[in-house]
Amino acid sequence: MSEIQKLGEQFHAIASKSDSFMAAYSDAVKLRVARTLISKGPLCNVRPFEAQRAGFKPGKELKSLPATLKDTHVYYFDGEGRVILVESYGGSAAIINRSFYFHERGELKSVHFNAGGSLRNVMLSFLDGARIAQDINFGKFGVGSYDYLYEDDRLHSIMVRQKEHGQENPAGYQILFGYVDGQLENILHVFANGYQEQRYP
Repeated sequence: MSEIQKLGEQFHAIASKSDSFMAAYSDAVKLRVARTLISKGPLCNVRPFEAQRAGFKPGKELKSLPATLKDTHVYYFDGEGRVILVESYGGSAAIINRSFYFHERGELKSVHFNAGGSLRNVMLSFLDGARIAQDINFGKFGVGSYDYLYEDDRLHSIMVRQKEHGQENPAGYQILFGYVDGQLENILHVFANGYQEQRYP
């Protein structure tokens, strides 16, 4: 059985009892949390540049939950300084998307729930030392793989292959990271037909 098939089995097992799994994960976080951080907009990247890859600029740290909760993020860290839960708010206190993170030797797994409590996707990252070498993802609508390429200590590109459930062949594109003076300058999506799309800033 391939790794993506194993991930699919995990996805369906969690999805069948999503309320129970989310409650168990939340209880485990309460036992392990060492500190929290609140921000307006995404502030902490668990995977390289994941907020910027989604088109977001880094958020701003807050001392407490603001009156307007939309786009507020709460990060929960364990005693080793690792993110174990991210809560992101929609328009009200009742709308919270939750992402749980599980750190194992050589692997990082994340389980993402929508605000309604249903499972959105499960992602597994394979580590090479402290760096992510590959992500595989199994979600409600499809599957994907993400292969990371580094130049020295800098992330150069990610090769993405995705397909919807039932689709025969995956579609692929490349994510390119541009830097100026060692700081991230831009992120481009480059497709096989030559089309480019700027994702960040």
